[in-house]
Amino acid sequence: MDKHPDWCTRTACTAFGVEGDDGHRYERWHRSAPIVIDTNDPSIGICVHRFAEADGTDEHIELAAVELPVARPWYLAEPVRGRTILLRRETATALMLAVSELA
Repeated sequence: MDKHPDWCTRTACTAFGVEGDDGHRYERWHRSAPIVIDTNDPSIGICVHRFAEADGTDEHIELAAVELPVARPWYLAEPVRGRTILLRRETATALMLAVSELA
């Protein structure tokens, strides 16, 4: 049986492949459910989620501006301007603590 981290959302997980995907267009990652943050533009949201390699290593946090509503599956949505921000989990944790000190 395949192992998943506790935070992995099975409906978004592609770590062990996707049934019926012969095109291999999915990265093999564990993924959390996204948090969608509102912006000044109601048609754009910031999608934030956690992901890791199939063996559970190399965890990152990804931030991407996407058009709303997000099409399913959400992790295939093209980011606005074609860019995302990737932070190693440790860096993301430090950033969150630093920002909380400003509040």
